[in-house]
Amino acid sequence: MQIGIVFPQIEIGPDPVVVRDYAQAAEAMGYEYLLAFDHVLGANSRTRNWTGPYDHDSLFHEPFVLFGFLAGQTTTLGFTTGIVILPQR
Repeated sequence: MQIGIVFPQIEIGPDPVVVRDYAQAAEAMGYEYLLAFDHVLGANSRTRNWTGPYDHDSLFHEPFVLFGFLAGQTTTLGFTTGIVILPQR
């Protein structure tokens, strides 16, 4: 069994140093993979009374770009997506 960690998409912000530090800390703690969710497009408040934890203004890191960046910043950490929303691509 592998133990992974979820990447805090909307909470972590855009600073690449913070993103790198998070992944390196996860790796140092022994996590084997990092999971990122894919939400290229967000909903807004006019979309069927959306009241979720994020909207169309929320920052989501694109998983494949994120993984490419983090692959160069870590040595053993694996990467996976929670879901890839193909119709959005």
